[in-house]
Amino acid sequence: MRTPQDTATATGLNRALLARQGLLNRHTGPGGGKHSGKSLVSAIEQIGALQAQQWSSPPIGLWSRLDGFSPADLWAVLDQGDLVTGILMRRTLHLVSAAEHPVWARIAAETGVGGWLLRGVDEPERARDLLTDTVAFAKKIRTGDELTAYAEKWVDDHPDALPAKAVEAQREYKWRPFRAQPAFVKAPADGAWGAKTPAAYRSGPPTPRSLTSEKAWETAIIRHLGAFGPAGADDIAYWLGSPAGPVKAALERLDLATLREENGRRVLYDVADAPRPADETEAPPRFLPAFDNALLAFAANRRARILPDAYKDRVYLKRNLRWLPTFLVDGLVAGVWSAETKRGVATLTVTAFEKPTKAATAAVEAEGEALVRFTEPTAKDHVVRITTS
Repeated sequence: MRTPQDTATATGLNRALLARQGLLNRHTGPGGGKHSGKSLVSAIEQIGALQAQQWSSPPIGLWSRLDGFSPADLWAVLDQGDLVTGILMRRTLHLVSAAEHPVWARIAAETGVGGWLLRGVDEPERARDLLTDTVAFAKKIRTGDELTAYAEKWVDDHPDALPAKAVEAQREYKWRPFRAQPAFVKAPADGAWGAKTPAAYRSGPPTPRSLTSEKAWETAIIRHLGAFGPAGADDIAYWLGSPAGPVKAALERLDLATLREENGRRVLYDVADAPRPADETEAPPRFLPAFDNALLAFAANRRARILPDAYKDRVYLKRNLRWLPTFLVDGLVAGVWSAETKRGVATLTVTAFEKPTKAATAAVEAEGEALVRFTEPTAKDHVVRITTS
């Protein structure tokens, strides 16, 4: 890697993030059209593994980033199996392409996601046998109860395979930690993808023999930088739920551009061909869903490029571990929003943390009306209310 030459300003980092996420100009599909099918899958790969623990969030996040996006296109590629959703990095549900799921699953498995890591219980030697058999059982869609029953029968059929302490730990949590392994993905119980949260399971895409551990780490880092960079090693490690060691080792193997933060404290890494717009590039208002990637792709103390430090506690609710839906003005979080429909009227309530200018108010209102029409297309009326708190 080269010695850092360029300096990355805070505004420059913000504009780079927005450009890569489609939050400056919405990404268009082939020929300037909308994304669908394979191009939608490629777009999701480009903007990063989408947080999906709140199932209503991915459609809104994609609407804000992709020109002409329709939820029907998302349900279609999920139905075809080209996209999957499962527990991956940081024990969190993500939406990823089926082609890249083995990369993220390998990272998640190596960082201890799922399995037997409960109350000091190490992974039993024959736990791999149980997992292999259960994955084969889950080639068809299975409910959580069905997977639990299968695991219990396996234990009964192999009474000396697993330590009693390990089995007791799983039973205490009704085998949920076992089902949280990256080898499984979520699926709708009736097989029909849509707005209803998928609650069942099936086995995830198989891992190619060519996917080594080193290749998985390198691919994940390149994807992170292409979606959220420039970024520091600590940012990447946070996103992957990893200690610093594997990330730094992979960074040393990769040929990456390097920059220095304007305060001079950190080296940032980047892929050479990723966009880095000028600081003065205008950024339109954008609405982000709950748990949005753009806020969570960086170390907890490194999010000021999009989330001002003064607003952290107003966006993240520690008592229930929730990240609220937010909106951006000039590229930065400027408030939160919520929506409800009563008597056929869909209302988007926008709460600004500071009083916006008249121009910003008009722009936020226009984008907000487009959002509420997207989320509630059959409502008889759509209203945007902007308040300051």
